[in-house]
Amino acid sequence: MSAPTMPDLLQSFLDEAWETVAVFEQAAEFLAIERHEPLVVMAHRLKGSAGLYGFPQTSNLGALAERILEAAPHYTDPQRAKVVEFMGQVTAVLITALENIAIHGQEGRVGLELGRLGAADLILELTALNPGAFVRKAPEPNQEATPQPASPQTGLVEELQHFYRQNAEFWEFFAPETLENLDHVGNALVGLQSGDETGEHLRALFRAMHTVKGAAYSVGCKPIGTLAHQLEDLMVEVREGRQPWGSEMAQVMLEGALVLGKMVVVAEGKDPQAAQSLDGQVLELQSRLARMLGREAPVSPAPQAPSSPATPPASPQRARPGSTASVRVSLERLDALLNLAGETLVTRSRLELLAQRFEEMDHLLETARQRLLRTTTDFENRYLNPRLSLVQETQSQPSQAHSNLGKTVQELFSELEFDRYDDLNILARSIQEMTSDLAEVRSSLSEQIKAFRQETEQFEKLSQNLRNEVNRARLIPIGRFYQRLTRQIQQIAGNKQVHIKFQGEQVEIDSVLLDGLSEALIHLVNNAVIHGLESPEERLAHGKPAQGTLTIRTQQQRNILVLEISDDGRGINLEAVKQKAVEKGLRTQEQIAAMRPEDAVQLIFIPGLSTAEVVSDVAGRGVGMDAVAATIRRLRGDLAVETRPGLGTTIRLRIPQNLVVSDILLLQTGGQVVALPRESLLTLLTAPADQQEVAYEGSRIPIKPLSALLGLPPVAQPEYALAVVEGRGGVPVALAVERFIGLQQALVKPLAAPLSELPHLTGATVSATGEVILVLSPSGLLSLDAALPIQTRIEPPRSQRFPVLLVDDSLSVRKVVGQMLRKAGYQVVTAADGQEALELLEQQPFQAVVTDLEMPRMSGFELLEEVRRRPKLSHLPIAVLTTRASAKHRDLAVELGANAYLTKPADEVELDKFLQGV
Repeated sequence: MSAPTMPDLLQSFLDEAWETVAVFEQAAEFLAIERHEPLVVMAHRLKGSAGLYGFPQTSNLGALAERILEAAPHYTDPQRAKVVEFMGQVTAVLITALENIAIHGQEGRVGLELGRLGAADLILELTALNPGAFVRKAPEPNQEATPQPASPQTGLVEELQHFYRQNAEFWEFFAPETLENLDHVGNALVGLQSGDETGEHLRALFRAMHTVKGAAYSVGCKPIGTLAHQLEDLMVEVREGRQPWGSEMAQVMLEGALVLGKMVVVAEGKDPQAAQSLDGQVLELQSRLARMLGREAPVSPAPQAPSSPATPPASPQRARPGSTASVRVSLERLDALLNLAGETLVTRSRLELLAQRFEEMDHLLETARQRLLRTTTDFENRYLNPRLSLVQETQSQPSQAHSNLGKTVQELFSELEFDRYDDLNILARSIQEMTSDLAEVRSSLSEQIKAFRQETEQFEKLSQNLRNEVNRARLIPIGRFYQRLTRQIQQIAGNKQVHIKFQGEQVEIDSVLLDGLSEALIHLVNNAVIHGLESPEERLAHGKPAQGTLTIRTQQQRNILVLEISDDGRGINLEAVKQKAVEKGLRTQEQIAAMRPEDAVQLIFIPGLSTAEVVSDVAGRGVGMDAVAATIRRLRGDLAVETRPGLGTTIRLRIPQNLVVSDILLLQTGGQVVALPRESLLTLLTAPADQQEVAYEGSRIPIKPLSALLGLPPVAQPEYALAVVEGRGGVPVALAVERFIGLQQALVKPLAAPLSELPHLTGATVSATGEVILVLSPSGLLSLDAALPIQTRIEPPRSQRFPVLLVDDSLSVRKVVGQMLRKAGYQVVTAADGQEALELLEQQPFQAVVTDLEMPRMSGFELLEEVRRRPKLSHLPIAVLTTRASAKHRDLAVELGANAYLTKPADEVELDKFLQGV
């Protein structure tokens, strides 16, 4: 191969070889269902391509794997298990060789590495147990190096349809991938028509056809793989400059793409007419390809008699089992879809807020209607009651009570009839009609609010279903990652004997979460093997078996993924860890002396701290464990370490599965609204303020004020709400807060540096009103230093948190001042005049009253006088808020018992000062 083309083609070899790795990693599955052909094809392809690109040891590795796999039909079950073990060793060595080729351009010592893993002993054992399996049969033509058409005895259509029926599980992903890459071929051909100065379209064409070939050989679909391989060979001729790109070649590639697409359709039995002409089209295309490549043209199969079908019709065509439509979706699009699902939850929260405002408007409308009704009734009783008017007239004019002389008919009518029709009568009737109209409008609004609420609930269900389905689409069994860990352990174990135990392989994990966790898990496994497990001699000297055990366990607890990495090695030497921390100046001797064992374990997560005597490429450099802790914190998880000297170490990771959309509990503490993840909550309780512990599941757990942990000013109140959470290592702790606001689904976004470095923060979300709410990590909260600065100001109890009564006849003032008070943390009830305020004061207790002076029915002065006159209300603090700033108004208000006199516009500081003092 010429040197100038080597770098470009080297990437093609690496792409192809990594496809081989992916298939080899599934050797256990293929052999379990007795389908060794895809493995043989990939090994054969590796042998040829590695030899072609100048990597002889990798080529020999492929040849050895091919020879072992060819005998797969003759193996017994125990021998098949050994083949699986051998393929694991081959895969590990192949990965190392490919990494060396990619970085250094050399394959390394492939044979020595394979021998070090014990492959030679496995091969000798297999040949001794089953020598007949390795007897060489007559050589078969190299179907990949010199692709040939399908056997005429079976027929191309029959072979395709047979493969489709027998390989439903592969076809579901193979067919969409093939059609997608054929679309890429078409796009590249269109691009080549308009010129290709950079060669990008030619490379895209080669990659697409190369992928079709590799996928077909991987699943064992030889007809498609053979034709795609011939088309790829033609592209190689162009890339290496042996043939020019021209219209004839473009036409052949286009016809090849069309025929390959037709082969997919025919295999599924969707186009009977295409099936009749497919054999001829493939034969004609292969003849043209052979001519252009300088090869021998394929021989046309002899025509078969119609009375002799190739496949006996004894059994009907087997339907494809469990056939379901599928589509390939990139992870990027799934992420975007999941983000959209999260945005729908934010939109739902806004709809919920609108619904609440509708209900508030409905309440205001009903209040206005009742007020109007009361005003009308009072007006009628005072001025328009005909009986009262007649009595008053009789009392004032007794001598004329029965005299009708000189009166007009209209006057006589007014006296006799109960209804009166002067201007006041008409005004009263108009007000009554307005009241009826308001009632009708309110009834209609109530119906609309009810319908809106139902739609909001339905939208919530749809959002939840969307979220669940998108989450399911990203789930994969964690057992796939276990194979990678197995290779890692085999490579770093050296002379140590390690027995690996995997548990929970079927637990499904979010693929994005697994990507984020993979490096952390590999580092933890490296530490367990290198630092944790002893050498066989050391283990025997301590009465342990020579073989160490490494257990990796995965389980699902509610919405939490729990991962445990346990070893039965020497454990962590806490004294050595503490001594190293002192030597490096990371902690003082006094701090070390006061440390508990559980605190000393946390020292291993300090960057640069290592007790290893030998530094290797994968461990002992004092870096990595801090990165592990940062990764777990970024994933909003929790990490706990348990170690026992001489018995081993267990590292437990607890990570929420929901990385984007989460259920959170909103709560208020220290006057601030924050959130806790739903998955960390065990239960919700209440307890008196002076209680230090609370009973939970038969044990007493400590109560810790959340405001103290966050350094916020505490609020004294007789009773606190308790959120029982899982702290570090799953130990329950009760966090005391002022009140719970409620559970909701939220789009939790990660924090940027430097906030992302704080252990007690996991992210933030935006409320429906636009406020940023921090989401806390319970384990991170409990790990905060107790010496955090805490403000010592203690707010006095707000009269058992009774509301403030705001009295003003102006709706605008009630809204503005009410919002001001609510923002300051007060509950607010409003009244439109003194009479309504007095009625409310009789119905429920209040913390204080803020009232205007000039109001209908009952003024502020009258309200002050009435409140101070009643024993049950006389103690109530009252502030006057008015536009009247003269001394006479102020003096009268103070004389009647006002505690404060404030002028409009309302001053937030003055208002808060008054309420803080009551």
